[in-house]
Amino acid sequence: MRLVSALAFTFLVVGCADKGDEGFFILNNTAPPVSGGACTFTGDSGQPFIAAGSISQLATQGYVFTPLLKSRITAVTGMESERTIHLEGANVTLQVANGGMMQSFTSLFSGSLAPNGGTTNVSFELLPVSSIKALGNTSQNVEVVASVTPYGTLGGGRIDGEPFQYPITILAPGNGIVTGIQPPVSCKGFNSTITANGCNPYQDGTFACCIASPASTTAPPGSTVCPGVGEM
Repeated sequence: MRLVSALAFTFLVVGCADKGDEGFFILNNTAPPVSGGACTFTGDSGQPFIAAGSISQLATQGYVFTPLLKSRITAVTGMESERTIHLEGANVTLQVANGGMMQSFTSLFSGSLAPNGGTTNVSFELLPVSSIKALGNTSQNVEVVASVTPYGTLGGGRIDGEPFQYPITILAPGNGIVTGIQPPVSCKGFNSTITANGCNPYQDGTFACCIASPASTTAPPGSTVCPGVGEM
């Protein structure tokens, strides 16, 4: 991942190597399966999606974005491979809502997107831990708007997708995803029910954290263990 200054960052928009407004775009941020807790996707347009994200300010893993991309490129029979987009990454700008702080960077990933309405899922870190700490707040929730422009190659030339905006709320400790629990003696016997995103337990779900006491044998006293796990 490569951070650059907001002033130096520019989106490169290149027309499709063929005709008209052909290109590709992000349909939505696909939600991982509820059952099984797996971070797997089918690439099908009928999958459930998440309209706005959230992540704990205590997260040790960045927000995992799993967009569904769709191609507007057309191809006649037999020319599908030549008209397939080879995905390379996305240019991302993060800005605190209402004109706050801004960060820009490039996130790399790979994949392919078939023509004639083809769809596929990709996965990459949209809001890194460093950005969560820099833009978030320990006392109140902060909304960050991510502008994502995926890009790749088609026929040997660069092609950019349409920009896609996605809001993410960085939740302050105790405000939403994370519930701090201070057992009277230790974390022993602590039982938490976890309903969380299969790609990252700190985002788009609900779970509990255990605050380790001086009697804890699995974590430094006073540290936060997320998700909370009872000591055996």
